[in-house]
Amino acid sequence: MPASRRNARNARICPVTQASFAGSYAIGACIVDASGQVPARGRNRLSDPRGAHGGVIGGHDLAHAEINALLNLPATPRPECYGWTVLTTVEPCPQCAGAVRMSGIRALEYAAPDPWAGCARLLTDDPYVRRKEIRVGRAPTDVQRLATRLALVSFLDEGHDTPDSMVFRAYQAVTPDDVQAALAVHTAGHLPALRAAGASLAAALDLLNI
Repeated sequence: MPASRRNARNARICPVTQASFAGSYAIGACIVDASGQVPARGRNRLSDPRGAHGGVIGGHDLAHAEINALLNLPATPRPECYGWTVLTTVEPCPQCAGAVRMSGIRALEYAAPDPWAGCARLLTDDPYVRRKEIRVGRAPTDVQRLATRLALVSFLDEGHDTPDSMVFRAYQAVTPDDVQAALAVHTAGHLPALRAAGASLAAALDLLNI
């Protein structure tokens, strides 16, 4: 992979590995303004100590990546924020899709599909939400693949899901190759080893080779 493309991919996926290396699900999000600047980032913090401080929720059922990214925004000035985009590595759940709609931001781009809890359709199918004309897009294919596999590996590593769970069966029906790749990485113990070694983002992605 060319260095420029690898760097762009790594920048987009950074919050994912931060979440995974912190012991939470490998899901990250950020807000991009109309000039391409990133005023806020967030990661999944379900496994963090419980609390809410400094624009961060941790250890709570609400502590999703998109929620933390939105809470980290210093402001959402209208109409400027209408041109901003929420980038998230996994299709948002109903909570996070609703939060995007209520934030005033009118574009969402996600990478990995979530055939179990994903609810991006809320932004386009619900009559009330549809009136805001929120634009929904997808990340490049290589980012989709990486985000899907890292998320699945983290589900397994955290012990919240098993290969025969309903969640994994839903993914198996949609992205079977990603499920098999994730199972291989989990079985080899790559992410815990990288976490213990304090590996960099670039090293983590290169060693995972996905």
